[in-house]
Amino acid sequence: MSQSAWEPIDGQLWWPWPLDEAGVAALVRELSDRSLLGAFTGGRPRAGQTVVGVVLARDSEGRVAVLDAAGEAVPGPDYRMAAQTLALALGAAVELDDFDFEAPPADAALELESTPELPDPPDEAADVESLRTVLVGRFRRADLVLFGALNHVDLYVLEDVAPGDRSLVLVRGEVAPGLFNWPVESKPVVALMNLDGFRAVEAWLPGKRKDPATNFWHAWEPPAKPFPSTSRASGSALRLLGRLVRPGSPDTALLASSLGLGPDTVARLRELLCEQDGPQVLVAAARLLGLPELAGQLAEGTVDPFVVENMSCLPALPLGKAVLEVMSTPGSGGSPAAVWHRAVLQRPGLLAGSAAVAGAAAAALYRSAARRPSGAAGLLRAGALTLAAQAAGDLAFYGYLKYRSRRR
Repeated sequence: MSQSAWEPIDGQLWWPWPLDEAGVAALVRELSDRSLLGAFTGGRPRAGQTVVGVVLARDSEGRVAVLDAAGEAVPGPDYRMAAQTLALALGAAVELDDFDFEAPPADAALELESTPELPDPPDEAADVESLRTVLVGRFRRADLVLFGALNHVDLYVLEDVAPGDRSLVLVRGEVAPGLFNWPVESKPVVALMNLDGFRAVEAWLPGKRKDPATNFWHAWEPPAKPFPSTSRASGSALRLLGRLVRPGSPDTALLASSLGLGPDTVARLRELLCEQDGPQVLVAAARLLGLPELAGQLAEGTVDPFVVENMSCLPALPLGKAVLEVMSTPGSGGSPAAVWHRAVLQRPGLLAGSAAVAGAAAAALYRSAARRPSGAAGLLRAGALTLAAQAAGDLAFYGYLKYRSRRR
């Protein structure tokens, strides 16, 4: 078959416990015995891993490539059947392209000669130091406060140092910036990540919030390691394998237009995205994206945030206080709710009046409910409770705004 008849498919093998040396040897032997043409995407598997990535070749009929006696790539089993048999043989959950299969617990248990030894719990302090994410964007303080509260992390902020009055925010620890609803005015938001040696760049670009086309993602991975069976592959099979494992460059068009990158810069950026992982890729990525090199240095950990001039620490607040902070920040837009919100922040006394009206209406509904039949009375009581809750909320927010004004 010609090389153009094959397409690469990615897959992962998962275990509920870390692999030991015997498990790694069993995995390598199983893939070699099946004569599969492919590679480990993250380098040769190591003891302690629970997830191993692979890349295989598949033809138009869904059959994966295997090596025949002459070392040529020929169609083998259907990729779904290959996933099932691998899962059962290795006691793992296997995902290949759009299909996944998990070995039943009983079958997985038969693969164990002894109870696996689980590693000691990791040192939490060490984990925090090895997980670093640097965000670049136009952030409101209230959004950062809420982001820190939701993720239970302190933030290190350096304001207005990137083009377009963007700020740098260093986060140490486990965070999920992609799940946060960043306001439109904050975008584009670029993240440089170094998660214990796993380096990646991600960006949330202007556009619809749930449109995946407005998200950019690229991770640098170690060189792929071919399966041992590749040692007897023919020249054409090796060329096919090279096409499978050659890293591809993601679409940079929207990223370039959002950040105002020129054609020469985009060409150098695409070259960088195709390079292998290394300790300088994040610094180089920051430079090509038009961001301060300091963003990449903070992500790599070569610069400590405490020695950066004008970088301040924003400690994590309880979620309730963070929500009040967001409520105390003027919103944008011309909707009636936004206009009312800005008016209340300028004149907090409006809240006291609103609370008084809601309280009086609640009392009137409650008195009326006492004179009505049980069915109608229940609805009136529910309305009274809703108004009472609104009055209490308005009074609480009024008290917080007065407290803030006294502290300034």
